[in-house]
Amino acid sequence: MDFRLFPSLSAALLLALAPIAGCSGDDSSSDSATATASATATATATATATASVTATDSDSGTESGTSSTSGTDATTGSTTAVTSDSTSTGDTTGSTSDTTGESTGDTTGDTTDDTTGDTTGDTTGVAPIPVHEIPGLESITFWERSGGDAPTAYTFEVLGSELTVALPDPLTDQSHDIKGVTTEFYDVYYSDIDGVFDLNGSYLTIAGSFGKTLPSGGGLNLAEISLQYANDKVEYGSYVASFNALGDNAVPDSAPLSIDGDLQTHTTMGNNFLEPNMRLRVTLGFESSLMPQ
Repeated sequence: MDFRLFPSLSAALLLALAPIAGCSGDDSSSDSATATASATATATATATATASVTATDSDSGTESGTSSTSGTDATTGSTTAVTSDSTSTGDTTGSTSDTTGESTGDTTGDTTDDTTGDTTGDTTGVAPIPVHEIPGLESITFWERSGGDAPTAYTFEVLGSELTVALPDPLTDQSHDIKGVTTEFYDVYYSDIDGVFDLNGSYLTIAGSFGKTLPSGGGLNLAEISLQYANDKVEYGSYVASFNALGDNAVPDSAPLSIDGDLQTHTTMGNNFLEPNMRLRVTLGFESSLMPQ
């Protein structure tokens, strides 16, 4: 039909068709909005699911790292969630810290307790005792050599005045414990390791003076010091604790001859002619006092 022939009818038709065209446009927009909303919901659900998996996996430490593979394919939100899986590093650090704590605790505890306990016990077990408290000890002999073919034995009681009193200087014919040749006088006593008088000392000392220089031989010729026991046992010194050699006729290297168990050898500590305030000296230790059973 040719609408141009009926202008009023054409206008009426156009007015009637206009609402229909408008409805079609609204439906399209609605469909587009619905599709957009659906896509958004889907993305949200995906992100939520991914985040849920990631959050769940974060509790299992190592497995969370495995889940990050699927998370990498997800959205930015999922990637952020995977990044938060770095908390697994915290778990690892915590585990390492625990291991370190246990190792340090066990090692330090065991080493300190065992080592310190055993060492202290051993040291206490062999603490030195005073010579005069050695069980069964009856007398003490100083073997001094002043010529002849053998040394002379000077024997003293364990608690005799000779050993329990230190004589003052100078030693003379009237004040001495042992006299050798002319101008040779000695004092014997209990002492510490340095030869200082100590009634409860674990060592024995012989100290004195000799007034002759070369060409005379040196003085303080000690062969041995011996301990005599009730069961007839004899014990010689086992340790040269200290000594003092003076003058031009001293032989310092002879000190060990006082503990070799041979009465035919002896020390030569020299003379104090130029140093009258000094004493020749030999101090010995004994196994029975230093390492008592």
